[in-house]
Amino acid sequence: MPIDHYGDTEGGGQQDFDRDEYLREERRAERAIAELFVRACHTGDVEALREAAGRFNECPNAARSAMRKFAREVQVVSPDVRSAFLHIWIESRMLPLRVGDHRALCDAGRVLLPSYKGPSVRLFRGAGAPERRRRIYGLSWSADTAAAERFAQERRVQDGGSVLLETLAPPEAIIAQIDYPPPFSQDEIDEIRRENPSAIILDYHQEREYVIDRRYLNRVTVVRRYQQVIRS
Repeated sequence: MPIDHYGDTEGGGQQDFDRDEYLREERRAERAIAELFVRACHTGDVEALREAAGRFNECPNAARSAMRKFAREVQVVSPDVRSAFLHIWIESRMLPLRVGDHRALCDAGRVLLPSYKGPSVRLFRGAGAPERRRRIYGLSWSADTAAAERFAQERRVQDGGSVLLETLAPPEAIIAQIDYPPPFSQDEIDEIRRENPSAIILDYHQEREYVIDRRYLNRVTVVRRYQQVIRS
């Protein structure tokens, strides 16, 4: 039976065609989500903005395409869009990883997030050791040492362990200070647990998060190193 250059039997080319068509469909879906996101920002359509953000996990590069397109095409948004994106940022803890493009997300964030107008701030970040070695610091930093240390402890499973970082961030490096909603009251917590006993209630309010563009940071120092632990 004839063998083609992919090592498949005759007719195996159809499999390659199907894969290519799948990739084309994926790229079309990414473009559609990016266009929906940018159009919603242009028009101030908050519901469409939330829909687009909710679809970021449908395709691997949808969030990246959306932020790159936004950074190229949009210079200003309405207060309603900025408020809606703030909630998206708070709820989508993995957004920076999904975007995977520091420059695009920082440029978009300077338009989409509430602008920072204050002085320099001493900030901390718990990060994996590879982040320090490569100097590719993430966007989320904290004004609270204990909060950053908790993140460092969580990242001890990474290669080489983790580190607690410190920097004095100048105003031009600070994209936004995240204003979290007030934490749940004890009555609200009790009600949530009555309805869903297994619910995990997280209080991000204590993080005192700042969104940072590492391109404008000066000196970043290691406060503490944490030995790698092997995940069981």
